Amino acid sequence: MSAETGTYMPWGSEVPVECMLVKEDGDLEYSHLAFGGIQGFDYVRGHEYELEVRKTTFANPPADGSNIAYELLKIINDIPPVTPKPEELPEEAKFKLKMVQLVPFMDLDTPLAAPFDFLTFRILNHRDEYSFPVTPDFLKYYDLIEMSSPLLPDTYCVYRYSTDGNRTEESFTSQWGSYFYEKTDFPICLKGYKDGKLIYECSTTQVMRERDFLGVDWKNGSFALANPKTNGIYNVLDTRYEFLLTDTQKANETCFIKIQVSNSSHLADAEYLKAQEEGLKWLLGKHLGEKSSLTASDFKTLPEGADVVETYENKTTRVAIVHQNADDLHEERYYAIAESK
Repeated sequence: MSAETGTYMPWGSEVPVECMLVKEDGDLEYSHLAFGGIQGFDYVRGHEYELEVRKTTFANPPADGSNIAYELLKIINDIPPVTPKPEELPEEAKFKLKMVQLVPFMDLDTPLAAPFDFLTFRILNHRDEYSFPVTPDFLKYYDLIEMSSPLLPDTYCVYRYSTDGNRTEESFTSQWGSYFYEKTDFPICLKGYKDGKLIYECSTTQVMRERDFLGVDWKNGSFALANPKTNGIYNVLDTRYEFLLTDTQKANETCFIKIQVSNSSHLADAEYLKAQEEGLKWLLGKHLGEKSSLTASDFKTLPEGADVVETYENKTTRVAIVHQNADDLHEERYYAIAESK
């Protein structure tokens, strides 16, 4: 029995129907046999079979039926299809992912990244060469290259090529950057696709450290004496929330930072207010665990009369989520104050 199928025209029909291709011992050519034409046997497409069957010939078959019936006695051989091995890519088609620059929060001198630090990545060829602004040769083997991590929900497109016959679009980013909200080491993959199939990938482990709190080092980091800047914090592999982070400041002899949720998706006011609270609780719960029993009186840098929603802490840091009603200067909002102990 062949691993391939054929078609036949059923009696009284003009529509061809797919069927099995079979031949008996001694036959040179395959004959057509309907699926289900061998009692007790279920044909699986792509498999080649050798069967032992009982063949019965009827003297008076029905007008619309065959004069032969087959019954399975034994499957002698069942040969599954051989999956062809993917063609080995040449060396020039391979690429590498490398983190090439770390810009730490608070101007720290450190080789290890933390969640508030900005990391810059490059895609290199198999010789570790960076070819900007020249288009690298390996791109011709792919129509999509994406950065991803099995621990994070989103992907980041590094290269995309598409055509519909009339128009061709191509985009390529050879260097890009991101913050990451992870406090432990995690894998990052760069995957290349062609016609929807993954044909090559490389991976690296991004080493992460939390320091005192996220990217903060209260003892060794710098702080702004005046005019603190606000930094946008985003993660290209986890786009649920973006954050606004002030430079480290000092009040009442205590260092502190302020964290807000950015309205990156242009939500309506009520939705954005809800996202502010949810995003802060998500970030603090991820890094500090369960909320604590601290109250406003335990903090040294909260604004007077602050409406504290929840508090968190670890050995070096205490954090309060604050709710502020609308006033002449601000809309209603939630933000977090993190200060050193």
